[in-house]
Parts: sequence; structure tokens; C-alpha cells
Amino acid sequence: MLNIIVACGRSRVIGKAGRLPWDIKEDWDYFLGITKSGTLIMGKHCFSEMGPHTNDRKVIALSRDPKIEFPNTRKASSLPEALTMAQRDGGDVWICGGRIVYEEAIPLADRLYLTLIDAEFDGDVFFPAWEHVFTREISRRESENSGYRLTYLTLGKEK
Repeated sequence: MLNIIVACGRSRVIGKAGRLPWDIKEDWDYFLGITKSGTLIMGKHCFSEMGPHTNDRKVIALSRDPKIEFPNTRKASSLPEALTMAQRDGGDVWICGGRIVYEEAIPLADRLYLTLIDAEFDGDVFFPAWEHVFTREISRRESENSGYRLTYLTLGKEK
């Protein structure tokens, strides 16, 4: 199954200067737990922040630059190439960002694992519109244990 996983603030912000604009342990633990099996696909900026924390899983980082290498990680030059590699691994595939990768993956993905953070953050990268594609709510869980109100949604496409 092809999944997208993302957390965003009220204005859909997902990044600032190549990093997450928040540090919420509960959401990070959720991400690490739910993506433990399968293969993660992410762009080079996401890899620079998350890569060191994903050594125990299969990761494919995206870059068209032939000079860029990613330590302990496979590299693909496009999302279709990465998807082909990940399908050979078996198991779920997790699209982890950034914005351009999300835009390309939204029409292809089966599910969206969306954490809504009920707060405003300053940022320069925003998650694209998903509401017209992922219209079926599969599950919802709310939490306020982190100092933020978080809503964990699993969304699917209409059958």
C-alpha cells in the first residue's frame, strides 16, 4: 500500500528553512511507530533532517543531482524510480515529504496519514490541498498531551 504521512499546522505549514517548524515528541514517536515496517521515500531536505533517525529502516532518498550521495540509504532520481525500488522491498511504502514529492504522490497514494497540529507556525513550505482526493475518514484520534492539540487522521479515497 502506498501511504503519505505528514504533520501540518493550521495553515498547512510543514517546513521552515529545510526543517520542521516544531519539535513535538508525541508526533515524532507516532511517525517512527507507524512507519517502522515498509520503505520510506523522501526528498533530500527531509532526509537531511530525518535520515539520521531512520537507520533501522529502509529509506530511499530522492535527488536528481548525480553528485549527491546519502549515507546508508538508497538513492533514486525520481518518484517513479523510487516506487519501483520500494515495491521490490515488499510491504508498505511511506511518502515522507517534502512538498514536491507530496504533490506528485497525492494522486497515486492509497492513504493519507495526516497529523493536524492546532497551532500557527511560521514557515515557507506548505502541504498541498488533499481534501478533494482523500475524502473518506478511516480513523481519527485526538490528543492534548504534548502542549498542542493534535488530531491524527487516516484518510482514504472513495471507492
